[in-house]
Order: sequence, then C-alpha cells, then structure tokens
Amino acid sequence: MDIKNKKIAFIGYGGMGGAMIEGLISSETVSGECIIVINDAAPERASAAAEKYGVLHGRGSDIAECEIVVFAVKPQVFPEALEMYGKYFASDKLYLSIMAGVSTESLEEALGGARVIRFMPNLALSVGESATVYALGKNAAEEDADIAETMFSPMGLIRRVDEDKISAVTALSGSGPAYFCALAEAMTEAAVDAGMDRAAAVSLAVQTMIGTAEILKREGTTPDELRRRVTSKKGTTEAALDAMAAAGFAGTVKAGFEAARLRSDELGRKK
Repeated sequence: MDIKNKKIAFIGYGGMGGAMIEGLISSETVSGECIIVINDAAPERASAAAEKYGVLHGRGSDIAECEIVVFAVKPQVFPEALEMYGKYFASDKLYLSIMAGVSTESLEEALGGARVIRFMPNLALSVGESATVYALGKNAAEEDADIAETMFSPMGLIRRVDEDKISAVTALSGSGPAYFCALAEAMTEAAVDAGMDRAAAVSLAVQTMIGTAEILKREGTTPDELRRRVTSKKGTTEAALDAMAAAGFAGTVKAGFEAARLRSDELGRKK
C-alpha cells in the first residue's frame, strides 16, 4: 500500500519513535514533510527531531490534519497526552501505539471507539532489524493492517498476532535482546577466565552471534537444525552442550521467559 503522502503525527519523541521515523524516511515509505512531531510539553525535543530527520515540528492543533496518529510516549504519560491533545482527536483517524502494556481495549475506550493498532517492536528497530508484532483493535479494518505492514516492514520482521499473545512476544523478542547480551557476557567472562584478552573475547562473541543469525536468516533453517550441523559427534560442541544441559540451561531460559511473560501481564493489568 502506498502511504507516501499520508500525514502522520507522532505524539512524543524518544528512542523508539525516532527509530520509527528514521525507518519511514530512509525507506521512502513516507516523505519527511508528511511527518509531524508533536511534543508541546517539551518542544525542544520535537525541534531536535525536526532538525535530525527533516520532518516538521508541529503543535497539538496540527493533529487535526493528520490521517494517522502514533502514540510514541511512555505509557505513564498517555493520560497527560489525552488531556493535552484530546480535543484534536477524531474517529476517522487511525491510531497506532508503541506504548508497552496499553491494550487496544484501553486505547479504544480512551479514544471513543476509534480504529487502533497496538505494536510491540524491539530494540533492533534502531538498526532496521526489529522483530515487531502488532494486534488490531476490534474496530480496525484489514486496510489498517496493510498500513501497519507497510510502515514496519522496512524496519525488519513484522508479524500480526492476537493481542493475548503479546505478553509471550514481550518475553521472546521484546526482552530477548537482553538474553543474548547476557549470553555474550557469560561467554566473554568464561574466555577471560581462560586467559583471553577481554576486548578480543567480546568482539568474537558478538561476531559469532551476528554470523549465526545471518545463516539462520539467509538459509531459512531452524535453530535446532543448525545446532545439529555444528555439533560433531563426541566433539567440543557436543561436550559444551551436554555440560550446559546438565547445568539446566534450557530450564533457566524457560524460567526467564515465564518471568518476563508474567510480569508483562501484571504490568498490563495495572495500566
């Protein structure tokens, strides 16, 4: 779907919002003059976004002329945004949210039954490699889903899910970057303990992750298939995997996943 000339208002501007704006412009999905960044509470942030990305620094009243409104504020700031800009909202607009833990039902209630889509991107949005999922509100149409796919597909992987799966996604890809960093940290410390230079250990651990991920992506093979290919019978990798299994590696990862999922549910209920 061509949305190049649709006017989009970004309410708020932070890391995720900035990454999204950069992705939209660099992929030429939307032209810079169609993106309006609005932050009346901290106008200097909107000015910084305008200068950095070549978009417009707008005010709340500019929302009226936009077809799409993106909530890029922290969840706890959402009530304040509603109070500041509510009079400019209208039912004919499409509202997108990247606020963690705020359900489509809550958004619809706050926005008078408008069309809403809830997104869950992750940290890699900033480098165009996000694992993003989205859930449609009950009033959103398939055309709105097409807009969602068009906006986020240049920034990595985009998948549609039922909203009740978003907590699981949060535990998988939302918190996932931290899991990989924790693994890289542990690998680095083990190498340093074995006498390796720390800088070299870090760079080798990181490059190993990058290379492995690229193979999985290019070949379309599954992680278990690639693991078996790397694991020679009675070799070093088999010895390492056996030791990790004995130490409870899979159970530890699952425990972390469940803790993140349950916490996501808890935070969602609070909001």
